[in-house]
Amino acid sequence: SSGINAEYGGAAHERLGALEKAHNCYKEATRHSFNSWQIWENYICSAARIRHFASVIVAYRQILNLGHKYSDPKILNCLVAAVVNNTPSVDGQPGISFFDKIIELFKFASSKVTSSADLWRSYAALYLEVSGRENVGLGIDYLIKAYHSCSLSIEKSSERYLECGQYGSAIYKYVSSEGKESPTYARHLQSLSTILQILVTKGHKLLETTDESEEKNTIAEFLKECKSNLESVEELMLFT
Repeated sequence: SSGINAEYGGAAHERLGALEKAHNCYKEATRHSFNSWQIWENYICSAARIRHFASVIVAYRQILNLGHKYSDPKILNCLVAAVVNNTPSVDGQPGISFFDKIIELFKFASSKVTSSADLWRSYAALYLEVSGRENVGLGIDYLIKAYHSCSLSIEKSSERYLECGQYGSAIYKYVSSEGKESPTYARHLQSLSTILQILVTKGHKLLETTDESEEKNTIAEFLKECKSNLESVEELMLFT
């Protein structure tokens, strides 16, 4: 009953905007319901709201240990933003000081949840967007995994197609800047070529089946960009 009271207390404090008190109540609730991933989910959300990054990392790992396939984009964005923007945590620690722990967490998370586009995108961002910690080759690998995860439902809707397209554009941007001397460059070019070919084919099909004019224009515009990128990639492949 103490655990239930703590959980209700957390929700009540949250509604009143007392986020620190809510966080402490949810922390108490985890002590009483250690094996409930739902309680840990309340805790992780409260920790993210007050920028208690250390607690976010601990809670994320615990949710995964409890067997829940977790990859909340809001929580992932919170952790990525912490290091990319060097956002200080609630106790004043610089965000970048959590870099190694977040990398470790994402490595663990991606071994448990293998087809979350959000997770792979966030993992990629740590290697592509954190100043002084760049590993472009690895970042591109993870962006490609993000695309493949997203493409599992590419035919679901035009929104999902365009989301896959955004991954394609991001991969193109980073592969273009990777440099021929990189040992992964040729492999990445080949993957990118395949991705762009799929996007062009699916885009043409979508144009034939979409009636809504604004949607049609968006797809046509993206398709144009895709074809242009594919031409550039095919040209680069001639010289590798």
